[in-house]
Amino acid sequence: MFQADQILVRIPASRLPDNARLILFSGRSVILDGSELPGPGRAAALLSAVPIRTPDHFRSIGFSGPQCFAAAELERPLPDPLPGGLTAVPLRAALAQSAGDVKEALCRAKKILSWLDLHRFCGRCRTELQDSDTDSALFCPVCGARYFPQLAPAVIVAVTRNEGREILLAHNRNFEGNVHSLIAGFVEAGETVEQAVEREVMEETSIRVGNIRYLRSQPWPFPNSLMLAFRAEYLSGTATPDGSELDSLGWFRPDALPPLPRQGSVAAAVIRDWCASLRNS
Repeated sequence: MFQADQILVRIPASRLPDNARLILFSGRSVILDGSELPGPGRAAALLSAVPIRTPDHFRSIGFSGPQCFAAAELERPLPDPLPGGLTAVPLRAALAQSAGDVKEALCRAKKILSWLDLHRFCGRCRTELQDSDTDSALFCPVCGARYFPQLAPAVIVAVTRNEGREILLAHNRNFEGNVHSLIAGFVEAGETVEQAVEREVMEETSIRVGNIRYLRSQPWPFPNSLMLAFRAEYLSGTATPDGSELDSLGWFRPDALPPLPRQGSVAAAVIRDWCASLRNS
């Protein structure tokens, strides 16, 4: 079971423990040894050829049993092929194939490193920030301002109709191929998550929904989201894509689904559970 570090810990690059699993990012990719995260020994040749952006330290992300996870961002470009038989895998693909503890570590590592990269100086007085020794925060030694990792809550909703036998799926312009997924969007300042569900569905599809029920959540590091999944029932209107984010949508039954999101995403899990509920009903 993954346990996150409660403070921002630096691990000197020269003192990585043998049981560490290294989370090495290169842009939107992560370095894997086969299907696993490499240890210090397996990554030694790569780290000799490509420096990390923080040359003297990694960031400790957390633990799973006796193993610790340490993360860093590699300088680019990477050599091709990578030394030691390692491969650079898109982070989305790595998340889809990883077990629970590794997936949690990858999500946390990406969020923490991205946040640290964007919060190097105090926004109030421009002083360089320092690590807090009491929690996962940065603080300003001059004015005392404290900065915590930022999360962007987002809702994702399975809209159903016809007594739950049809689900609304949409194709986003940024999706690969003909992949269809659930309606999703960020929560705006000052609104409840239920209001966000109603607004996003109306903005993107022109329909009204009700009977909104919470299902599950998932951290998602693209860029720093916490996905909150819901189920909602169609009330009225004609489902029409907004033409901006969405270019097509439709109502689908379990036996005639379009290509779906990768396994490992909350969207895939919600759609899978919906299909299972109909089989068992």
